[in-house]
Amino acid sequence: MERSTTELERFWRLQGGECMIITQSLITQAKNRPNKIAIIDGEKRFTYKQFAQRVALLAGALEEAGVKKGDRVALLLLNESRYLELLYGITLLGAIAVPLNVRLSPVELDFILKDSGAKLLFMHKEFLPIVPKLRQEIASIERFVLCEDECAGDGMSGYEDMLSSAQPVELVGRVTEEEIAGIFYTGGTTGMPKGVMLTHRNLLSNAYNVGLALNYTADDIYLHAAPMFHLADGASTFAITVVGGTHAHVRMFEPNQVLQTIQDARVTSCLLVPTMINILINLPGLKDYDITSWRKVLYGASPCPPEVLKKAKELLPIQFYQGYGQSEAAPVLTFMMPKDHVTEGEPNLVARLASCGQPLAGVEVRCFDAEDRDVKPGEVGEIVARGPNVMKGYWNRPEESEAALRGGWLRTGDMATVDEENFFFIVDRKKDMIVTGGENVYSVEVENVVYTHPGVLEAAIVGVPDERWGEAVKAVVVVRNGTSLTEEELIQHCRSYLANYKVPKSVDFVSELPKSGAGKILKRNLRDNYWLGQSRKVN
Repeated sequence: MERSTTELERFWRLQGGECMIITQSLITQAKNRPNKIAIIDGEKRFTYKQFAQRVALLAGALEEAGVKKGDRVALLLLNESRYLELLYGITLLGAIAVPLNVRLSPVELDFILKDSGAKLLFMHKEFLPIVPKLRQEIASIERFVLCEDECAGDGMSGYEDMLSSAQPVELVGRVTEEEIAGIFYTGGTTGMPKGVMLTHRNLLSNAYNVGLALNYTADDIYLHAAPMFHLADGASTFAITVVGGTHAHVRMFEPNQVLQTIQDARVTSCLLVPTMINILINLPGLKDYDITSWRKVLYGASPCPPEVLKKAKELLPIQFYQGYGQSEAAPVLTFMMPKDHVTEGEPNLVARLASCGQPLAGVEVRCFDAEDRDVKPGEVGEIVARGPNVMKGYWNRPEESEAALRGGWLRTGDMATVDEENFFFIVDRKKDMIVTGGENVYSVEVENVVYTHPGVLEAAIVGVPDERWGEAVKAVVVVRNGTSLTEEELIQHCRSYLANYKVPKSVDFVSELPKSGAGKILKRNLRDNYWLGQSRKVN
């Protein structure tokens, strides 16, 4: 059945062309604004015409390397302009980009690369030590490409060498809007990552939603300060190109470098997670930088603590927007606008700081009870959503796709209340998930690793309140009789298999775990002990 077109999409189609294809906006800007600066990356500057030319050359290089429509191309990269070129060059051919979380362990990367069947892997020099292992383990990868200015090492292709010898591909659409543009891996309730399949239409619909909400224009200079592999940053990536704005880059978040780039590039907007905001406002040299160009920041993953937000509003000359969503929604579902960031005054207005805002114009968001009925104000239900930004499904997981999209609604797993003015307040999670420093951690992923330690009899992983990270990963463990095990030993064990943000920050040893009559560990009861006195059970 043909999917309906929203009024928002119709508006954007009139502005930017009929097809919702990722590369179309780049093609349009290269024609309309050929001499406008599209990219700032250190000393590098590329106009939209040059940006499009490099994308055409990259697509030609990919084609010469044997990449065809539907092939997967993986990206293990920190932030830089080549990341943008790859997102546009891969999708121009109808191939599928697979951005990889750079914080994952080799074991986790191994699984994702095998699951996706990636044909090429583009990477930065920081990840060269794991190449020998990947060569042995991942049969599908035909070429490793080093994305640096310097020459590649033995057995590696060089990105710039590939472009210099390639014939450019004509910048015309080869795909339809319903074809998959990217697979974005997220944690799974079974302990294994799931690949979220997002189409061109999914990603462009999100770009239009975000672009309207943030009022992006061609005058915006957006700083990629948060990781570009993360869809939180991706919420603005395509939106900035759609409006003809400028992309600025820092290789990774380092507070002084971020502030220096804001000053030098005259940055107007960026995305930060609350922990990044807290780091910036507590930086001793904050006042040494001229950041008067900075006008707005989108933050997400968790609400910003009121005291942090209050201090940030005093020190930073910007408007604050909060976004809520998930990878399956490409990713944004709700926004809290600057006018709703009230830190003092009427209690009912200040209380909204605990919310995640209201639904965006181009997506329908509701709160259902167990019978899929809308809850009344004050009642708790599951946040569900539908719209052109909602995923196609999970890669190679039809049953999980069907469950997540049951009845045509994306089931987020987040439990919330909704007030009379349609503000959503998340109170808990239906899924066994922890959000720490903006990253999702599924408890079962960590538990599977903890149980591989010979000294562990039983274990449960829970999220506990943390002033810096919002939530921290805690292991609660019963040790086998006759075995000694320390907190540091178990944490070190986990570091061998998990990304650092998934590793427990602390371990509590107990004589037994609470269980139901059927012998199931009552994790909810265990977790509640750590959240006593809190107004909500998540941060």
